[in-house]
Amino acid sequence: MSPNKKDAALSGMLSSAITVRKVRGQVVVTNRPRRRPKPTQRQTAVQSRFLEASQYANRQVSEADSNALYSTGITEKKRSAYTVAMSDYLSAPRIESIDATEYLGGIGEAIVVKAVDDFMVTRVKVAILNAAGVVIEQGDAGPDALKVNLWAYNAKVVNLALAGTTIRAIAYDRPGNSVTMEKVL
Repeated sequence: MSPNKKDAALSGMLSSAITVRKVRGQVVVTNRPRRRPKPTQRQTAVQSRFLEASQYANRQVSEADSNALYSTGITEKKRSAYTVAMSDYLSAPRIESIDATEYLGGIGEAIVVKAVDDFMVTRVKVAILNAAGVVIEQGDAGPDALKVNLWAYNAKVVNLALAGTTIRAIAYDRPGNSVTMEKVL
């Protein structure tokens, strides 16, 4: 008999809870392995999301420009561009506020959105809806050159019926995650 067959000869269960086997010439006694239950739908969804995040991160670090960009986000906790990209994929941006104090329904009046992300907000879209929910106007807000995380949208259409007007802001990050917030005036 070969040595591998001798090692394989010693294995089995002592009781319903203990197994014995020989591993690399040593006898190992362990609790009986338990079968894992089939993953729930939620667990499967989380596993799928992590797989997508891993694929996204691999793509990003394989491209020189994206790798350089994500390398700027390396910290003590996120030690590689891959980790930064994966975290970015898994974390949606947040809208912290919509400031419409300067918006009184006139052309050129500003609506300011504070949007943050763990890596970078790439776009903020603003829509102004009347009280009936019909879009009066919409467009992209521009980043404030002096203030971090602030995006400004200047109205282009007159809105005479300000009461009940809804301001909707949508923030996007680099992987395409988005979040929406509304404010009724």
